[in-house]
Amino acid sequence: MKRPEQLETLGVLHKEESLQTVEHDVLNNTFVLESLEPFPGYHGENIPIESKPGFVFLITQNPYPIDRILRISQHYCGYHQLQFDVSPAEIFIYNSTLNAIRIKDLNDYALIADIQGCFIDQGIKFLKKRRISAQGLIRVDKVFRLERLQDYFYRDLDDEQTYYIEIPYHFNWNLFKKVTFSVKNNLDNSNFDAALAFVYLSNIVEFIRIYAKNPSLSRLQGIRDKYLEEIVRIQQK
Repeated sequence: MKRPEQLETLGVLHKEESLQTVEHDVLNNTFVLESLEPFPGYHGENIPIESKPGFVFLITQNPYPIDRILRISQHYCGYHQLQFDVSPAEIFIYNSTLNAIRIKDLNDYALIADIQGCFIDQGIKFLKKRRISAQGLIRVDKVFRLERLQDYFYRDLDDEQTYYIEIPYHFNWNLFKKVTFSVKNNLDNSNFDAALAFVYLSNIVEFIRIYAKNPSLSRLQGIRDKYLEEIVRIQQK
């Protein structure tokens, strides 16, 4: 069955980033992390350099269902007149798991405390502050809004630099890192950041998320072909 040209569905994104404790503009003795380099594999002129948060993680005492987080954001935080994107998340760091609410697209650090207060008013509890500066593996449960470009290739409707390549494999993270390293070493243009994703349709559709500036379909096809080659080669060793 042919897939729709545009789709909106729930899914999961896996990525690895350098994380650091936010020391200012948060509620007293609460634990907030930010990503220091959201797209570590990509280096280009469109990476923002302004002094504003990119991806912020409010660390909670417990995991909360995605519907509860989204409802609080939609129905109770609206009175703040804040524009931001919210998703539940898990962070695997220092051999432990942190539950989190990921905040994207904030314009000012000073808004973090308002958002924390909104969630606290609805019964969400946050961990006490810890100081961390380390690599973390992040799982984000989020809504994907995609436009299908052609077979196997999609563009993110919310971020013009983000694309998704459909693949027939499920990677664990360690294998994905190994394959990505090999792929980048065997492409003429390796200036892109790669992460893992999947979405729920009639079945689970596996993706590689690519962050790059205006990649052509032929370039995306070349990246896909190289991933398929490398996964077969590594599995045969």
